Amino acid sequence: MTKYRIGMGGHAPGHVRDAFLSAIEAYAKWNGIGPEPTLEVEVRYAPGPISISKACGLVWNCTDILPSSAWDDLIDADILPGRRTYAAAARALLAHLRA
Repeated sequence: MTKYRIGMGGHAPGHVRDAFLSAIEAYAKWNGIGPEPTLEVEVRYAPGPISISKACGLVWNCTDILPSSAWDDLIDADILPGRRTYAAAARALLAHLRA
């Protein structure tokens, strides 16, 4: 997967945000048993696997506002980001995965 990180914060492209939203959905469906789920994302017009952790890294500094449905999925999983941004959600989700 190509590397994408926003420097000091800012907007992430739609396909990058969509990948993270798919990661939240995959996490919500996961029962916590077995290896971390992967999801299929399109990179240079070809599908490829990416882990939830890697998807978190894609939006690590993204200050875009997280949609309500994704926010609700995180809250339902007892993941409480401090802010309602992609970056805060990614950091909280990754911390939860590592705990």
